[in-house]
Parts: sequence; structure tokens; C-alpha cells
Amino acid sequence: MNALASSPTPGRRRICAFSGKRGGYGAFVPLLRLIDRDPDLELLILLGDMHASAEFGSTAREVREDFPDAEIALIEMGAGRGDTGLVRAENLANCLAESARVLAGRGPDIVLVHGDRGEHLMVAFAALNLGLTVAHTQGGDRSGNIDELQRHAISKLAHVHFPETEAAAERLRRMGEDPWRIHTVGSTYVDRIAAGLYVPPADARVRVGLAPDEPFLLAVVHPETFLDREDNRRQAEAVFDALAQTGLRTVVTYPCSDPGYESVLEALSSRRGDPDFLISQNIHNDVYLGLLAGADALVGNSSAALVEAPYFRLPAVNVGRRQEGRERDPNVLDAAPNREAVAAAIRRVRTPGFRGSLNGGGRLGDGRASERIVAVLRALPLDDRLARKQIVF
Repeated sequence: MNALASSPTPGRRRICAFSGKRGGYGAFVPLLRLIDRDPDLELLILLGDMHASAEFGSTAREVREDFPDAEIALIEMGAGRGDTGLVRAENLANCLAESARVLAGRGPDIVLVHGDRGEHLMVAFAALNLGLTVAHTQGGDRSGNIDELQRHAISKLAHVHFPETEAAAERLRRMGEDPWRIHTVGSTYVDRIAAGLYVPPADARVRVGLAPDEPFLLAVVHPETFLDREDNRRQAEAVFDALAQTGLRTVVTYPCSDPGYESVLEALSSRRGDPDFLISQNIHNDVYLGLLAGADALVGNSSAALVEAPYFRLPAVNVGRRQEGRERDPNVLDAAPNREAVAAAIRRVRTPGFRGSLNGGGRLGDGRASERIVAVLRALPLDDRLARKQIVF
């Protein structure tokens, strides 16, 4: 999967964009296309973590299909070989070492990382130690998981910030980041939705085994890193038990690679063979957006409930504390991690009055975040002032 190494083209600025999981990659697609088409920029796509793992669907193939002519480097971290904290730490150490080798060999001018994942923290740290400029999307947001700490750590390593909202930008300023480094752009997750770059809902249903007009539910349950294995398994079981009571079929995708994911898969294993549960390791992003556009509700603890779902007026039941503290729209109804509470919340969001009250989002921008980011990447002076970061007191 690795493209051959090449030297940057003289006169062109090389941008390395990193992705470790399916959701972050899907949000980057419009941005990557703009970079790839810009005559003054050169794109390097760096992939790691879940993209290299057969257990999580080997989604590097999806990237290759989307960008057949792009320079792509794939690093094998070890995702899928276990879900303990020790394994995750070892995998992140692999990510640091392997990404440093790739970045040193490819020589990008700017390394673009995203969000709050540990693998992005490792790539940012590698880039920083190689003297490369680090740009960060989604800085200043909130997370209810270990992601909260990782997000802000990435922000402190980054030279330039692309927060989604003014509230997030203000948090960055309060963290001591220079205001001139901060560019509020909106969310790249919204760009694809606003442009209609996804499979129509009827076609998306057929792609996953549903009838073209069949009502259905979507579910994603990620582990909570502050819970132990047993509590994560019970929380996932509560969600799946509640979904089984609805009378609708549910499309379920695998959790992310955080510690505890195996307990979620254990809870899901009892649903294999049940015709009411359509289970996928991974669903292509343009198909998944089509499913979000057509579902009755999204259930679990995915950030998609807070980011993409509002733009589809899609009701969502958020279970547990993984997304605790994050800004949200009225489409999200929180539920305690037990079957009765989740079932009651699903019934509530499926009422006509609940969905009819939703306004279609807008909090995360107008769908032009990628354009704004590219404009900054093209014009950003890569000088001593940018490189020598200090906290602003």
C-alpha cells in the first residue's frame, strides 16, 4: 500500500494529512481533494491505526480507491492485536517511531492532524521533533473521554489551529495560544454534507442489506476509557438490548480501537446471525452519510450524533459519558447506560414531535471549512515566528 517516496516538487508546498480511523478520514475527503487539485500544493496522505487493521476493515483500501494517484504512506501500528491499555500504549509508540521515519523521508512542509486521537498526538509529536509545522483541526473542542486530554495536548504541539467554532477558538486563546495562530473555519465534517457528496438514502440502505424504503436505526458503541472491561461490556449490551426491542432493524458498525473495544465486540457477538442486526466492520463514508440521512435515529456514543447528525435533522440517543461536556444541538437526547433508559430515549426521539422540532444544524459552519483551511495552508508564512511557539500569558 505504500507509495514510493518522492522529493517535494520545487515551488510547491507539500502538505501531509494524517488519518487513523474511518470517521476522521471521511471528514478530510473534501479537504484532501482541494489540496490534491491545487497547483501550488502537493498532497501526501499518511495512514495508520485502524486503516491498517484487518479487524477494523483494512480501510486503507478505501483511501486508495478515493485517491488512486495520490502519494500514500501506510504505517502498521498494531491495531487489532488487543485492547488493553498496555497494547494501546505500545501501538502508539509504534506510531511515533514509524510516522517519524515517514515524515523524515518525505519532507512535508506542513503536517495536518485532526481531533483528539492518540495516534494524531504521536504524529504531531514526531513532526514537532523533526522541525515540521503542525496544523490541527478541531482544537479547543471538548471530549468526555481520554480524548479530552489528548486533544488539548495536540493543541499545545500545534503551530496553527483550525477550530470549528468561536467557542473552541476562545478556549484555545485561554490555553495561551497566540490569537494570530487561530483560524475559525467550521467543521470539515459538514463540507461533504453541504455539498451532497454522499449516496442517496435509498441506495445506501440497499448497500447494507435493507430494502430501499425500510425504516431502520443506526448504532455505534465505542468503549469508554474510564470504564473497565466489564462495565464497557454491560453498557454495550444495554444499548443492543434496547435496540432489539424497537421492532426495527439496526445497522451497527464496529467500535474504534480504544482500550476496551473487545468488550464491545463481545457484547455484539451475541447478535451475529440475528436478522435484526446488520453488523459491519466498516461502512464507506459516503454510504454512511446516506444512512445518516435516512435513519430513524442514531444510538450509542459516537461523535457523529453531535457533529453530522444535526445537519440531517437526525435524532440521536447518546449513552453514557464518552461525549460528556461536548457542545451539542437539540437532536441529542442523553441516556443512562441501562436498557430501560436507552429504550425510553429511543421511543422519545422517534416521536414525530421530536424530529419535527429540529432545525438542521448550523453550529459547525456552512460547509466551506476545507476552502478556508486550504487558503491558510497556501499563504501561511513558514518562518521563525511560526516555529518558535510560546504560551501567551
